[in-house]
Amino acid sequence: MAAAVAATKKEWTACLAKSGGAPGKCEKLEKELVSMSKAAGVECCVAETVGLMRCTGTSSKANGCGAEFLAMRECNRAGGRQLMKGMSGGYEVAPGKGGLFSSAAPSLVASVVPARSLLGMQDFGESYASSMGIHQGEVRF
Repeated sequence: MAAAVAATKKEWTACLAKSGGAPGKCEKLEKELVSMSKAAGVECCVAETVGLMRCTGTSSKANGCGAEFLAMRECNRAGGRQLMKGMSGGYEVAPGKGGLFSSAAPSLVASVVPARSLLGMQDFGESYASSMGIHQGEVRF
């Protein structure tokens, strides 16, 4: 069963490579892979792959597609997911993975990424520069 899933995933991946960034062109193979992998108990990261492709192929990429990249990274970990999306919008250490992290990890991963904005980036740049002794309006090279 796992060999059939692997063959279908390879076929789906080849289809995606030829799709020009349009995962909808491979929908038939996608549905087949999802049902086969579910029956076999194998994670194929289909939803994460499609989500990342859709994000990077649209105007949503202006937001960085951070959540999609993180979901893809976690799905593809050899030992399984280490972080999971939490109810608060942040992330949580996955069950059974606490030993991989320091005791401070739960509070760090629970934070939410700030929204990107020009004002936010300017404020950060000014505070960072002032922490290095560079005052507002001053330029150093």
